[in-house]
Amino acid sequence: MRFVLSVLTVLGVASAALSPLPAEDHAGPRTAPRSEERFHYEPTGLSLPRPYVRGKMPVVFVHGLGARPASWRRMIEALAADPAIDGRFQFWTFGYATGNPIPYSGYLLRRDLDEVRRRLDPDKSDPAFDRMVLVGHSMGGLLCKLVAVDPGLRLWRAVSDRPLGELTGEGGDLELMRACLIFGAHPGVRRVIYIATPHRGSRLDRGSVRAIGTRLVLLPDPLRAAHRRLVAENSPDFFREPFRRGLPSSIDELGWDSPILTALSELAHPPALKVHSIIAVRPDSAPGHRTDGVVSYESAHVAGAASEELVSAGHLCQDHPEVISQVRRILLEHAGLPEPPGRPVMHSETPPGATARCAGSVRRAGTSEGYSPMERLSYSSSAGGSRTPRCRKRPDQVRFYNGATTHERQPYQHV
Repeated sequence: MRFVLSVLTVLGVASAALSPLPAEDHAGPRTAPRSEERFHYEPTGLSLPRPYVRGKMPVVFVHGLGARPASWRRMIEALAADPAIDGRFQFWTFGYATGNPIPYSGYLLRRDLDEVRRRLDPDKSDPAFDRMVLVGHSMGGLLCKLVAVDPGLRLWRAVSDRPLGELTGEGGDLELMRACLIFGAHPGVRRVIYIATPHRGSRLDRGSVRAIGTRLVLLPDPLRAAHRRLVAENSPDFFREPFRRGLPSSIDELGWDSPILTALSELAHPPALKVHSIIAVRPDSAPGHRTDGVVSYESAHVAGAASEELVSAGHLCQDHPEVISQVRRILLEHAGLPEPPGRPVMHSETPPGATARCAGSVRRAGTSEGYSPMERLSYSSSAGGSRTPRCRKRPDQVRFYNGATTHERQPYQHV
């Protein structure tokens, strides 16, 4: 039964990623339409659902495999309903054909981020562009990393062991190859939030499921033509076998043994970049094998992250109140603001060996395999109105409460 469900999932995801890049994908970022048409998210490229506001820091949301920019609607609505957030940030989305090679989609995101500043801040006088935040769900997190890091020659070595200077071909093909694999960290990105991101790939792509999904993905003709020309114009042993055999789709690259993903996972984040990881874990996961049903904890974990929060949810968790709450907390931190009272409920699980904070103290969580023993943190009001934290045992997770235990979405306000 699980195999059948996996096949159906891949069929649905792959069918959503079938279409090649439309012509407007190369038209650069778009501004928002009239106010009565807010929530119109462009399917491809960088989209500004509301007009650009100078001084507001951009938060760019990047969806995952088979999804669309509109999948961020509920999160954007919830964040924009908070005056502290809405007054300091503006929310943009990036859409792309999710079957395309991951390095190519990353190149399109970098290109659009450069283009939007060239159009909206040509003299580079808006400091908000130097404090951008990227938020990526699933494969979208990999695109965010392809913006935030400098790979040097690591990605190039995943496709060839020959010196880059020996690569021959048509000018446009060479330029595209270099743009996809060799680039610098984007100087304007200061923080990245990964949500259920498979940094080391997914094990669900093996065998027949992966083969079916790969056959259903139709890569754009210009990309396939450029790949054929490069392979034909260089010696038979110039490229490594996987790349020489055929242009990989994103489904190929999401494999646990994918050369590109292996190289990307080994790249360190710049020291000045703040990295946060929100990891979904299904409550029925077996101890020692935590997963959201698609991505395992092992794949989603980022060593050295500024924060890591585990949420009891499945892979499609962008709308989950706890995920939205964590993104809100991180944005407040980015703006240098304290988290005000009245925040939504947040759930978190501290992984083995990490520290858990409760009632103002720090303790070391259990290190035995499986779920760590945790505590539940709630608050009581003193006579003077102050809020005093108290703790009580709970075996599987920490819940932060402030008295408001519901998360209500408010209307998205146009400004």
